[in-house]
Amino acid sequence: MEYLTIGDEPRYPIESVDKALQLLSVFVAQETIRVKDAAEMLGVATGTAHRLLAMLAYRGFVTRDNASRSYSPGPMLLSVGLRASSRLDLKSQARPYLEQLHAQFNETNHLAVLRGSEVLFLDGLESTKMLRVASRAGTIFPAHCTSVGKALLAGLPRDRLLAVYPDEDLPQVTARSISSRTQLFLDLDSAVARGYATDFGELEEGVGSVAVPVSDPSGIAVASLSIEAPLSRLADGRLEQFAPAARAVAEDLGAELPAAAKGRARPTEPGAVAK
Repeated sequence: MEYLTIGDEPRYPIESVDKALQLLSVFVAQETIRVKDAAEMLGVATGTAHRLLAMLAYRGFVTRDNASRSYSPGPMLLSVGLRASSRLDLKSQARPYLEQLHAQFNETNHLAVLRGSEVLFLDGLESTKMLRVASRAGTIFPAHCTSVGKALLAGLPRDRLLAVYPDEDLPQVTARSISSRTQLFLDLDSAVARGYATDFGELEEGVGSVAVPVSDPSGIAVASLSIEAPLSRLADGRLEQFAPAARAVAEDLGAELPAAAKGRARPTEPGAVAK
């Protein structure tokens, strides 16, 4: 069996972790595996395979059937798969709306979700203009340095924000980045009052953006949409054009999310991720 690899091999690989991940990869092709078969696949002793499976079972990634002595995917592995699937569903649902926003202004657009104090850029469409902002799809950045992150943080109650940001000092990505929790909370209050969040060179020098939350019909903000451009193109009232257009698209997208959002944990609950 061939195992999926992405990118370069780590400089200092941890063999036991690699073996455990190879075991989990088995469930892509088959529903169950026995200790003897696992040992043969990994090229290890039966005792080693048994200890690997026992640890995966302890953490909920596999479950053991005592009658057949075989292992199958556990609740944690299924939960990870469902969460990834839900995220892909959101990306697929949001794509036409990103394209709509892109067609309207021909600036770079992003779809993002909150992960604690960080924001994950799920998808992006680049402007076709010579001077443009590159897509950040697939990257993770501090939420307080981005408009997409602040658009989602602005919807959280203060006690949850304090849990996400227990310290007063915040890391800076650029000289313009917000550097304190107090400053962040003031910025979030302004975002609530305006109905959109902004970033003026806080993540990348010379780049600005405006972002709005995407809320499902129950009112939970599950993602955010942004329009990003060089700061030189955010002058002369362009920001006032971008914000309402992004908000209208976000509302249309949010109206389509009842099935995808059903039963979803709120982004700030322990272990929860907005999707």
